[in-house]
Amino acid sequence: VEGELSSCPKCGAGGGFHVAFRRVERKFEAVLMCPSCRFRFTVGEFLIPDGEPRPYDPSIDSGP
Repeated sequence: VEGELSSCPKCGAGGGFHVAFRRVERKFEAVLMCPSCRFRFTVGEFLIPDGEPRPYDPSIDSGP
C-alpha cells in the first residue's frame, strides 16, 4: 500500500473499511473488512506488552 488504502482490493468499492481486532496468543491482528463484499485482510500485528500499563501522565497524555 502506498499513500492511502480506501478502496477494496477485491471488489473496488470505495469509502473505507470496518476495522476488527483478532487476538492470537500475545498479539493483536488488525483486520480490515470491506462493507460491500465482506473481504477481510490483515494489515498488521501488535504485540501485547507484559506487565502493568504505565499510569496516566497529563504532561504526555493530554492533547495540545
